[in-house]
Amino acid sequence: MDRHLIPRFGAAAAMLLVLAACAEEDVTGQRSQQEIALDGGHQPTNSDPADSDAPDAEAAEQEEDDAAAEPDSETELQESAEGFEEIAERMEELPGRVEALVVEDGDVLLQWGRGEPAPLASVSKLYVLAALVEAVDAEDVEWMDELELTDELRSLPSGTLQDQADGYTTTVYDVAHRMVSISDNTGTDMLMALLGREAVEEAAEEFGHHDPELLRPFLSTRELFQLRWGVPELGQDWADMDGDTRLDVLDEVAEQELEITSEDTSRHDLDDAIDWYATAEDVAAVIQGLAARAEDHPEVGEILTANPGLVDEVEDAWWDSLAFKGGGLPGVVTGTWHAQSEDGTERTVVLMLSTDDTENIADHRAELFSLAVDALIASTDSEREDS
Repeated sequence: MDRHLIPRFGAAAAMLLVLAACAEEDVTGQRSQQEIALDGGHQPTNSDPADSDAPDAEAAEQEEDDAAAEPDSETELQESAEGFEEIAERMEELPGRVEALVVEDGDVLLQWGRGEPAPLASVSKLYVLAALVEAVDAEDVEWMDELELTDELRSLPSGTLQDQADGYTTTVYDVAHRMVSISDNTGTDMLMALLGREAVEEAAEEFGHHDPELLRPFLSTRELFQLRWGVPELGQDWADMDGDTRLDVLDEVAEQELEITSEDTSRHDLDDAIDWYATAEDVAAVIQGLAARAEDHPEVGEILTANPGLVDEVEDAWWDSLAFKGGGLPGVVTGTWHAQSEDGTERTVVLMLSTDDTENIADHRAELFSLAVDALIASTDSEREDS
């Protein structure tokens, strides 16, 4: 494997641009994250508590899921990497394919991989949030509008909304908060039903996806579970179908009951064809675009920063806010972070891993998320707490 290191020198420290070609294999991911209480709903900090009789929910137990702030308890935290060159060396040791990008104020500090589209898993939910922001801007939706859960929208975990009764209502803001902070799948589908599939596809284009056709049709999480595990006979030729045929298949899927549970979704069942696709640059563009919208929509900032996605504490963090969205499906581990400081400095980190080494995926995920912390603080005065 060829690797080229190009030194870059700024006022504070030397920067490295790393370009490489990764291995050809596919990849597998595992997830874990924090949940919120079933009887609670998130409210914007600038809202009137009288708008809802539901108290703010606090993070509760951990389960295997996308947006984890901590690795699985059985895995040990990895040693910190010193600088971008060591980060690149350790990414090369990961099995399968890695796509990585670190950008600060428009300058590329690290780039790794082939630069090709890769499966996103739940990082795709950023596009649903983007469509929601567009709808709020157009005054078609308000953050405190009510949404109702129906059985047709119920999906599988991650999340908590799938455990609520048919007819349960909460606010758009609460559902969006759960979608990002705990990667709530049912909440994602509730928002998609509100906004419409085409609105999410249009938002992907608006927020910088280089080839929005890769996301058409944009799947709901329930559709993904049905195509891969519920009624797999309908999804077996998904990769070879054109857009119209896929939509016809989704019409058939909509007629099927969701009869599977999380126990039916094995982490060893690899099928990258049925997923959402983007490049690392696309992911950076959407999280940067959403962070910019937070200036006019503080709700977006609260949603994006609720779960920082860090596997280790950072001392003297240079940033004032840290946005995060993670993802995981069999064969996929993804994460993106966007840090901003008061002086206007912005750094975006995107890491996407795919491998068929499902036996050791917890270790690979821990390593990837550890490298994310190192990428956030490399060439700064911030340090990991264990350093």
